[in-house]
Amino acid sequence: MKNLMFLLGLVNALVFSVFSTKCFSCSAKNSTKCQKEMEIDCLGDACLIASQYFHNGDNSFQSILKGCGDDNVCGAEGSATGKFSKYRFFASCCTGNLCNTGGYTLPVEDLTPNGKVCPSCYVKGSTDECESNETIKCTGTEIRCFNYRASVRNPDNSVVDYSVKGCSNSFGCKINFDHKIGIEELYREKLNC
Repeated sequence: MKNLMFLLGLVNALVFSVFSTKCFSCSAKNSTKCQKEMEIDCLGDACLIASQYFHNGDNSFQSILKGCGDDNVCGAEGSATGKFSKYRFFASCCTGNLCNTGGYTLPVEDLTPNGKVCPSCYVKGSTDECESNETIKCTGTEIRCFNYRASVRNPDNSVVDYSVKGCSNSFGCKINFDHKIGIEELYREKLNC
């Protein structure tokens, strides 16, 4: 029995060492540069750098996250645009030990109109549904309309209740706006795409 346990432990250690990668890990919730990076062990061979831009009313924040790569997120490019609001997210992955040495990167935004038109409104200070007769012409890959109402804690620790409608791309809707760096959703009233 002892030999079997030893053998299983040895196999586990070998599997982990063969299928693990070292990646840099850090998070900067209101900066494009991490102050302290640690080395962590990740299963698989991918490391991640995720960059985010978030504009809500009067405030704009850029944030970065480094860590283990995940097939569900690698290559993801999320975006949503509404009146007085903008959310952009990009996750790039690389293969090999400590390969995620790069910095904050967001692809160039495609501002080419795509023919989709969505309702557009923004209210700060309330999670009640905003109402407006205004519309927004969607651009690039933002081919879906969204309606989002929530209370969030921004990277500067300010708490904002707001309601916004606008355009989103498919990935922005798929992740339900849950891939946020340094933005804490305190309460979600509604999200429809």
